[in-house]
Amino acid sequence: MQRKWTEAEQMLLRMTATYTDQEIAPYDMAMANANHYPDGLIEKLIETGFLTIMLPKTYGGADFGPEVTAAVVERVAQGSASVAVTLEGHYKSVEAVMRFGTPALKAALLPQAAKRIFAFGMTEPTGGSNHLGIQSTAVKQGDGWLLNGNKIMITNGGLAEVYCVLAKTGEQELSVFVVDKDMPGVQFGKQENFIGLRGTPVGEIFMTDVWVDDDHLLGKIGEGRIIGDQAHDDARILMGAVLSGITQHALTLAVQYANERTALGAPIGQLQAIQRKLADIATAHEINKLLYEHVVYLKASGQSYTEEAAIAKAHGSRAAVKACDDALQIYAGYGYSRDFPLAHLITDARALEIAEGTVEKMRTAIALSELAKEAD
Repeated sequence: MQRKWTEAEQMLLRMTATYTDQEIAPYDMAMANANHYPDGLIEKLIETGFLTIMLPKTYGGADFGPEVTAAVVERVAQGSASVAVTLEGHYKSVEAVMRFGTPALKAALLPQAAKRIFAFGMTEPTGGSNHLGIQSTAVKQGDGWLLNGNKIMITNGGLAEVYCVLAKTGEQELSVFVVDKDMPGVQFGKQENFIGLRGTPVGEIFMTDVWVDDDHLLGKIGEGRIIGDQAHDDARILMGAVLSGITQHALTLAVQYANERTALGAPIGQLQAIQRKLADIATAHEINKLLYEHVVYLKASGQSYTEEAAIAKAHGSRAAVKACDDALQIYAGYGYSRDFPLAHLITDARALEIAEGTVEKMRTAIALSELAKEAD
């Protein structure tokens, strides 16, 4: 059950809804067609203060909790899943610095989160959510570390200016370091030409003899897997919110079209076949919303949420794809046209069956968690 919002939280959510409808949603189709954000959209998003809603006031943030932060992501996703995913990538990375950074690193870096987008770099040509495939290295040198390696398919890659990167500090040892785009040896490669989430930049990062001091280590040496898994858990909550936003977007479009389109002198919404699809989309949205809200409640109350986050993402992504497919079918030929939003909305949802851990990986994690409970 969703808790009652405070007056400040209500104000933030109203502002988010207005901003999304006026400044984000009108450009959603343009993003899908152009494969990048329109000029000025990200700059205005930053100026409006979205990057720091979850940052403590100590570092210049608004200090909102995880529940309202996820609700903001959901509402933005109703206008553009791409923008919502950019925020998701930023929030999980800032949270990693908040949770695992040294006091010196947090004091130096977190105030910059108001103007500079953060990202998390794990995926490589030889490994993604499978940590054992990571080949990037960090070698101790003096009072710092020398980083070398390539990261691919990084959400906000090229757009972000601060990166938390996973690297080997030993044969079977992984650690996370914070790298700034302006450090010598940091370069960006190609941007992916994905079929969905086409506004969100996803790109390569190259590190060649990038030196960082000891304060740029997150947590302790060898805690890379723990930090990476925590970032995945946090991201999957927000991905659940994105998926809830996508299903609401699909529902809004489908209902509008079912009321406007006529067949044999009556709106097609009067046809039982169309009504069943609308009911299924509405049900998918409600379940997706309840799932992510439950997980974010667990997080906010200090409880474990790893399995529940995997459930929200696995079920949510499958349900969102089906909901978008039902909405596309209601539109019929127009739904299959790139001139209408369902053509890209379904591919936006499809991306989230892969990003932040595939559906197959989520199901394995859920099953192993249940098996462990039985063993206990």
